[in-house]
Amino acid sequence: MEEYIDTCIRILAVALLAELCVRIFRYGHEILFYSNYYDVDGGAKYWQVARRCFSLNIPTIVFILLFVFGALIRFAMAKEFVLPPLKWLAFMPLYWLLVWVGLSFSHLDYANFVRQSHGLDYAEGMASNYFHGYLKLTLPSHTGHPGLKERIEQYEAKEHVEFAVKRLIILVPNTMFINSKIESRILTKDGPLETVVKNRAGVERPFKNDVYRFTVPINGTYYYVAVEGATPMLSFFEAMSYHPSTTWQMKEMKREILLKFYKHLKKLLKEWPPTEDEAELVLYNAYQNDGRPQDVGDVLLSHITNMWNEHRR
Repeated sequence: MEEYIDTCIRILAVALLAELCVRIFRYGHEILFYSNYYDVDGGAKYWQVARRCFSLNIPTIVFILLFVFGALIRFAMAKEFVLPPLKWLAFMPLYWLLVWVGLSFSHLDYANFVRQSHGLDYAEGMASNYFHGYLKLTLPSHTGHPGLKERIEQYEAKEHVEFAVKRLIILVPNTMFINSKIESRILTKDGPLETVVKNRAGVERPFKNDVYRFTVPINGTYYYVAVEGATPMLSFFEAMSYHPSTTWQMKEMKREILLKFYKHLKKLLKEWPPTEDEAELVLYNAYQNDGRPQDVGDVLLSHITNMWNEHRR
C-alpha cells in the first residue's frame, strides 16, 4: 500500500512539474510574440503576463493542496522524500504532447466556457450591449426624459386605458426569431409610447416602445401592454442563418448562448436599481409539443396572470 501511495505521489509530482514547464514556456512565448497585446509597459507588463500564465482555478488549487498535503503526510510517515526518480522525467514529453493535441478536449468545453461568468462570451456581450446601449437609457427616468412608467401613465391618462403591467415586456423565444410585427389572435397593435430621444456617441437617436392591446377581456378589462422582442437574439438568429462566417460552434451552442443571454440580461436589470422593476423578460417555447406555433398572446396572458397571482400571495 505504501509503495502504491509513493507511486501516485511521484506521478502527480511529474505532472505538476510538466505543467509548470508548460506555463513557463507560454510565459516566454507571450512576452516574445504578443507583448503588444498589453497596454502597460515595463515591469507592469511582465506582471500582467505572469498573472495570466500562472493563474489557477479552484479545482487546480484544490488538486495542488491535496498533493502537498498527501506528500507531507507521507513524508511524516516515512521520514524521507518520495521524489520521482530522474528517469521518470522522461515521461514529461508525453504530458506535453497530451496538452498540445488537446486529448481531453470535447465540445462540452465550449458549453462550460459559455456557462461561466466572465463577460467574454458572445451571450454576455449581447446582453451587456442591449442593456447599456438601450434599456439603461430608456427604461429609467432621466433629466428631461420620462421613464417607461411615466410614459405608460401618460398613455393611460391620454387614451383612458389600463396597462396590465407597468413594465416593458421583452420576449425571448427559444428559436430567437421574432417577426417585425408581433402577431396573435388576442393581441392588436396600438399607438406607441412617447418617443425618447437620446444623444448616443454624438447622434440623436429616437427610441420607441410599441403598445399592444388584448382583444379579449381579462376580468372584464381590455388591458394594454408595452411589448417587444429581444432584438439581439433576432440578430444572432440572422447571423447563424445567413452569414457564411458563422462558426459551427456558435450553431451548436445556440441554446447555451440563448440561456446565458437571458440570465445575464435578467441579472443586469436586477442589479441596476433604476431598471430593477422596469422590464419583464419572458422566455418561452415558440412551438407547442404538437409542433404548432405558440400564440404570443397566450404566452403573455399566462405570464401576466402568474405575475398577478404571485403578487397577491
